Order: sequence, then C-alpha cells, then structure tokens
Amino acid sequence: MAQGWMLGAYITGLQNTGTSLAFSSLIALTLPALYIMLGGAWLMIKTEDVLFDKAVRWCRRAWLPMGLALLLVSIATPLVSESIASRWFTMPSVIGLLPIPVSCAIAYFGIGWILQRPEILHAGYGWLVFVALVVICLMAAIGLAYSIYPDIIIGQMNLYEAAAATGSLVIIFWGVAITLPLIAAYSVFVYRVFGGKATELRYD
Repeated sequence: MAQGWMLGAYITGLQNTGTSLAFSSLIALTLPALYIMLGGAWLMIKTEDVLFDKAVRWCRRAWLPMGLALLLVSIATPLVSESIASRWFTMPSVIGLLPIPVSCAIAYFGIGWILQRPEILHAGYGWLVFVALVVICLMAAIGLAYSIYPDIIIGQMNLYEAAAATGSLVIIFWGVAITLPLIAAYSVFVYRVFGGKATELRYD
C-alpha cells in the first residue's frame, strides 16, 4: 500500500492537492492486487493440491482490482503533463507506442481467460499467468519511463539535474559492472537448485 501511495503521488508530480491525495489513496488500495497476483502465480508454479487451488482463488479475486490500478495509472499519467500527453497522442508516436498498451491488454485478458479454465491450470500451464504478469510489469515500466524521460520529478527536476557527480557515477558503474553479473549467476543457480514443485522433503 505504501508503494501504491508513493506511485500515485509520484505520477501526480508530488502535489499536495485534493486530487493528488485522492488518486494516491486509490492506487494505494488497488496496487497491492498486483502483488497478490504475482504471489499467487508463483504459488501455482511451485505448489500442488490445496495450496494450488487457494492460489488460483486469490488470483481470481485480485484480477479486477489489478486491472483497475493499471487503468488508473495509465489514464492519470498523460493527464498530469501536457508534454506526456503529446508524446503518447501525436503521430507517429501513437503507432510506435501501440505495442505497449496492446501487449498489456492481451496479457491481462489472457490471465483472466486462463484463470477461468481449471483444466489448463491443472495441466501445468499456470506459469503462463506469471509470464503474462511479467510482461505487464515490464511494459508498464517502459511506458512510464518513456512518459517522464528526462524528468525525475514530473515538471520539477530532470535526470541531469538529479545526477550525482561524475566521479561518484564512475565508482557506481564499476561496482555494478562487477556485482551485477555475480548476482545474475547466483540467481540462476538458486532457481535451478530449487526449481520444480515444492514437495515433501526427502534425502534419498
């Protein structure tokens, strides 16, 4: 909920107006549905039987609130800034950006379709829900980044004004260049070790 509040405040430019506060409150109440969906989808990949069925029910209940949250963010983002609106709703940007909302819509309604078909879920295709959620999150992040670039705070501070000193950025770059591949390799290793369904612990 705190992340939803911060996202709503950020999109409205950190304004303390009634509209901004109302919007932030609404996102705070609806965005957690996305995390319920992600958690439920992961449980569908990792579990079976009773917990699997519970995860499916949780995802079904969270599907509509998640859609509402994504829709509100999509509507509000171009409304808070004329420059953002012009980026999205002028030619040829409209055509170039069309894959973002189209892919999100396909993924969203695909999730709803799969969740209503137990035979598909129990056949081992619950992972499709998780993949579709990843697509939505990725497209939403790309869309938001495109909308506000180069601003960091919409209409108040841009990327270049917020950047740290060049020396600091160089140190951070080399730190990331060394640690990021190690983190990626470790993550791949962990997911391979703990891959598959979570079953009864055995030592044979």
